[in-house]
Amino acid sequence: MQNIVEQDVAASATSSTESAAASRHADTGAQTTLDSRPRVLVGARQVGDSARRQVPELTFLISTLDDGLYRVPRHDALPGARFLIVHQLSDPARREQYREYALANFDSRFEYLAIDGRGLSKSRNTALAACATRYAYVLDDDIELHPQAVALVMEAFTCTEAAAISFPHVKAFPLHERDPDRPAPPVSFKAHSLMSLARVRSVDMALDLCQFHARFDEQFGLGTDQPSGEEFIVLSDARRQGARLMRANLGIVAHAGVTSGSDFYSTPAKARTKGRMFARATGSRFSPLSLAFFLRKAPVAFRHGHLGTFARHYFR
Repeated sequence: MQNIVEQDVAASATSSTESAAASRHADTGAQTTLDSRPRVLVGARQVGDSARRQVPELTFLISTLDDGLYRVPRHDALPGARFLIVHQLSDPARREQYREYALANFDSRFEYLAIDGRGLSKSRNTALAACATRYAYVLDDDIELHPQAVALVMEAFTCTEAAAISFPHVKAFPLHERDPDRPAPPVSFKAHSLMSLARVRSVDMALDLCQFHARFDEQFGLGTDQPSGEEFIVLSDARRQGARLMRANLGIVAHAGVTSGSDFYSTPAKARTKGRMFARATGSRFSPLSLAFFLRKAPVAFRHGHLGTFARHYFR
């Protein structure tokens, strides 16, 4: 396994040409010492199953684009966790500015990989390939984690021996669950059906990368002209490959925003994407699952004033 890590991690002062946001955040990280700096990966890497089996730990895979890097939390409540940030750049000229920010604001729990281009599914696949541990959890750049997230995920894989486990995300954690010293709550599991996979969002997904070998379809997801549906497709592909897919009853991530798949009706592209998602996963635009989704969600589109758009474009 080739793991090329940038050698020069000396601190650099934030230049006057950097954005105000970068300057503010860099100032807060000025106390970071050399020993606690993140590992900056020079290029994308490919880690094989044999190497991952030697590291039965969990890495949180964070995808972000451009200034989204400034939103990535430090996750200080999880001192033993591991993180890999895949940072897509639409302006390569800012690469050094972002690198300096990452070095100043993240610690040795983090790896940082900057790549050119756009496309959330491309970012997810880059992170999956580069993940050095057996277990991975897919995150966005604006996620809060449960204080016992690592223990809960690892225990879930021990109990289920699944290739993938979905944990439903919540808007916010109850106050009693924010205490890192509180015992972890009990978790129960059920097997996924094809229908239940349609309710999974990417920030719900924990993966055993030695068993889960499906990859995100890069024609779907934010940054493409089909801006959602990639989660359902990758899980459907894994199910077709025989992977054991489970769902938990406890959310370990809090995401206050609206996920990209929640609005499936307001534009022709969004309505079309939902129909094509089911066609890609089932092989037919008029599969029973696709028809069931249309009938169930048409009233939702109607309530929001977009039934016409949804009905005209869903089956195209």
